Amino acid sequence: MDVSGELATVGTASALALVTAMTADSWRGVRTWFGQWLGRGHSETEVHHLTRLDRDQEALSTARADDEEQLARDLAAGWAVRLQDIADMDQDAGRELLEWVTRWRAENPEAARSAAVVKQNAKGSGRARITQVGGNQTIIRPERS
Repeated sequence: MDVSGELATVGTASALALVTAMTADSWRGVRTWFGQWLGRGHSETEVHHLTRLDRDQEALSTARADDEEQLARDLAAGWAVRLQDIADMDQDAGRELLEWVTRWRAENPEAARSAAVVKQNAKGSGRARITQVGGNQTIIRPERS
């Protein structure tokens, strides 16, 4: 099975699942798995990552409702980089992460759908134009061109 394409984006997929799981009842199990996976058999490293996971989960669970969505996006972006770096350096770890995210999606289909949704908002006024291509968004204000 060729998973190289999937491994190239496993960081983003697993980070979205991780941050979504931070607000779910299954958080403790997810936290334990990620602590062990990130620690790679080193207890000090595992404790470090568990502390970081706990800090991020606490921030997300205590965020004001109007700040929660942006905080979740910010956390997912940070975790995506960390997780992808590990997957890039260690393909076995990447495969384990891919297996986890595949299993998580199957066990949590509703949460998986919400984790896959990307929302972007743009507001233009006057004669401004908003152009979006892929994940990039450009706002052009004629008076400043």
